Amino acid sequence: MTVRILLSILILFCAGIGHVQATEYPSVKVAEPYLDLRTGPGRGYPKTQIVERGDWVEVIMRRTDWIKVRTVKGFEGWAHQDDLARTLDPDGEPTQISTVGEGEFIHRRWEVGFKVGTFSGARTSDVYLGYYFTDNLSAEVTAGQAFGTSVDFQFLNVSLTHQPWPQWRYSPYLTLGGGAKQSRYSNTEVQLSSRTDQTLHAGAGLRIYLARQLMGRLEYRNTVILTDQEQNEESDEWTIGLSAFF
Repeated sequence: MTVRILLSILILFCAGIGHVQATEYPSVKVAEPYLDLRTGPGRGYPKTQIVERGDWVEVIMRRTDWIKVRTVKGFEGWAHQDDLARTLDPDGEPTQISTVGEGEFIHRRWEVGFKVGTFSGARTSDVYLGYYFTDNLSAEVTAGQAFGTSVDFQFLNVSLTHQPWPQWRYSPYLTLGGGAKQSRYSNTEVQLSSRTDQTLHAGAGLRIYLARQLMGRLEYRNTVILTDQEQNEESDEWTIGLSAFF
């Protein structure tokens, strides 16, 4: 599968992405005497606000067991999910708070992880950080290294990734990007100096939701190495990895 073919497929998928609309957050009513709000998602953060019984708060986002809310006065803070479970919904019923699961997998904003695999026979390992602009579209930065029999190299890539069906537990995606690769040669009869080449890549992969905030990842990339020679080099990369999302 060539870079040109995958580039065409990715453009077609990205063309279907709609405009992001303003989000309307659900509201819940405090039923206990008060609701404590902290400055961050954890008990180590200080309490800076108390919401009294009968007041309403908007539920904005979630991070593990902590939920970010906004008061009617515009103050934002974090409350534990157990405390939010004792509030009331607009119908006067107890608020249903689900545990961390596939809903957070669909609407994640950050992803960090590592992968191992092969690049034209060389053993590779890398770490990456991704940010999601929407549920479908994300950008990633990857840094890694590879070890071969006669050459070792380090690489840095920036990628755009499109996930057509983020709601699927086994969710395929397409990726496209570029970067740089620095090669160091060893165990050769002729002494060669290290060199740095620009690269372009395209590929496809599969994200697999595992549990809570963990997912597995399988990926194939076709990489074109832009050299000074008449013909560029082309390599295949296969990786498997584990990542966390939030």
